[in-house]
Amino acid sequence: MSHYLCGVKITQREIVERKQEEKMENYKICFVCTGNACRSPFAECVTKKLLTDVGMTGIEVFSLGTLSWGENPRDAAMVEVAKEMGYELGGTTTVMTRERLMEADAIVVFDEYHRNAVTRELDYSNWDRIILFNKIAFDEGSNVEDPHYQTEAVYHRVAQRIEEGCRRLVDKWKKEPPKPLG
Repeated sequence: MSHYLCGVKITQREIVERKQEEKMENYKICFVCTGNACRSPFAECVTKKLLTDVGMTGIEVFSLGTLSWGENPRDAAMVEVAKEMGYELGGTTTVMTRERLMEADAIVVFDEYHRNAVTRELDYSNWDRIILFNKIAFDEGSNVEDPHYQTEAVYHRVAQRIEEGCRRLVDKWKKEPPKPLG
C-alpha cells in the first residue's frame, strides 16, 4: 500500500518518523523555583539554548515560581552570571498556577519546598510528573541552593550546577527523546 503526503509518495518509515516528531512537539518541561527569578528561568534559557545547539525540536521549555510576588525582572546578579556564561536571561517572573502546571509533562523542581508547593496545586494523580532537578540530572536526592541575595561565588556555583544538569538532560534526550504523557 502506498502512502502520500501532499501528493508525494512517502515510506512507512517516514510516516513513523513524522508521528514521532508530532509526539515530540507535545512534550513540555517546566522548571519551578521559589520566585522564578534565578534558578528556574536560568535552567529554562540554558535548556532552550542547548536544545537549539544540538538541533532538537519538539520540546517546549518554560519556568514558573511558587511565590506570587507580581511580574518582576529576573535577578540582576543571575542575569549577569548568565551573560558571562553565554546565555541571555530575560523576561519577568511568572507565578505557577494549576493550569500552567497541568500543561507540563515534567515539572522539575529545585528543592523539596517547591515539590510541596506544587503538590498543593495538583491532584495526587499528577504528582508523578514532579521530579527534583538533582535527581533527574545527577541521580542525587539533594536540593539546588538558592543563590538569591547570596555572594557572586554562590551565583556562579549554582549556575554551573544548573548548566551541567541541563547538559545531562539534553544528552539523555538525544539518546532517548522524552515522551509526552497524553
